[in-house]
Amino acid sequence: MPIFNPDIEAMERNELLELQNERLQIVVNQAYSNVDFYRKKFDETGVNPDDIKSLEDLKKIPFTTRKDLMDNYPYGMFAVPLRDVVRLQFPLGIYGNPIVIGYTRQDLKIWRELVARIMAGIGITDHDILQVAFNYGLFLGAVRFNQAAELIGAAVVPTSIASAEVQLRIMQDFRSTVLISTPSFALHIMETMKRKKMDPRSLSLNIGLFGAEPWPERVRQVIEENFKIKAYDIYGVMELIEPGVAGECSARAGLHIFEDHFFAEVINPHTGQTLSAGQEGELVLTTLTTNAYPLLRYRTSDLTALHYEPCSCGRTMARMDRVLKRADKMISVRGINVFPEKIEEVLAGIDGVGPGYSLEVTEKQEMNDRLKVRVEASPEIFTIREERKTALQESVQLALRRAIGLRVEVEIGKIP
Repeated sequence: MPIFNPDIEAMERNELLELQNERLQIVVNQAYSNVDFYRKKFDETGVNPDDIKSLEDLKKIPFTTRKDLMDNYPYGMFAVPLRDVVRLQFPLGIYGNPIVIGYTRQDLKIWRELVARIMAGIGITDHDILQVAFNYGLFLGAVRFNQAAELIGAAVVPTSIASAEVQLRIMQDFRSTVLISTPSFALHIMETMKRKKMDPRSLSLNIGLFGAEPWPERVRQVIEENFKIKAYDIYGVMELIEPGVAGECSARAGLHIFEDHFFAEVINPHTGQTLSAGQEGELVLTTLTTNAYPLLRYRTSDLTALHYEPCSCGRTMARMDRVLKRADKMISVRGINVFPEKIEEVLAGIDGVGPGYSLEVTEKQEMNDRLKVRVEASPEIFTIREERKTALQESVQLALRRAIGLRVEVEIGKIP
């Protein structure tokens, strides 16, 4: 398969490590000089930017966590003046203070190329028509698929979250060759296709690019068998760039991490100890080129393992295993990240319910499909008229939908 940027993606490992070392020293000095949070962290731990001379020295730097980002809301983690920031991202569903992520023009230019690298690596060319079925309102990465396709010269049909019936009609009429969506939405389209007794051979699809939620190999097989396509995984981090950190190539032997822009470590999530290649642990990422929002040793909570053997596709960059598990309690439902802490936060603001609750996730095709929240209510709730109880239930449901961007089923009652 073609390589979008062969000078970088197929660079000799020793040259890549030299590039990482150079960029690491720059980003560490940038963070120390321009971000109060990092300057304080360094000073507290007795670390000086001059102490970081190589990637091995990175272990001297404390981890950055999601809580750190929330504690520095809104602009405390920015390394450039706000006038240099051209895009702000505000992820839904985060508990406590929100997180605001900023990008300069250069950051966005890099992000576009990284997604284009993934597209080229799975065989997308200027002859393809990409049907992007991500929610353009909630997921800013959807726009990045459009812009990356422009770099390749492919056409884009931004179908967003149109109904499955509309998606299928567009696939037929426009002769879309690539479907880009969450795997759960692809399954929904597939089920609609079966119900309508459509022959997948009436479609022109040959590639599927899916992400934003874990999807096991069995789901890949189901999608491929029913759509008659090759399905590929793409990986991003909400607090960094999503998507674009890594992606599968035609070999499908792990996701290539773009090490010219990110340095990856895997640690024991309990001890913080760095693990060796092939050992599963929590992925930790350090940005090497991000201008607006540099992050040093950011704990992603995603569990994976790293591999450095050469890939048959010709790329030399490290590969990570597909992410199917988390080190924290976050769950993903139809591509929406849900933190239990956010559920608690919402319930705490509604009179008559909580604090007790339980979550039940139903599965379809081994994918998290629906979320039910059973909410403990005060005894007085069960003595009021049914209409008022229903109104309370609807109020909880609406509050949760606004907070996490997902329709959930709510049940008022006692927690068993």
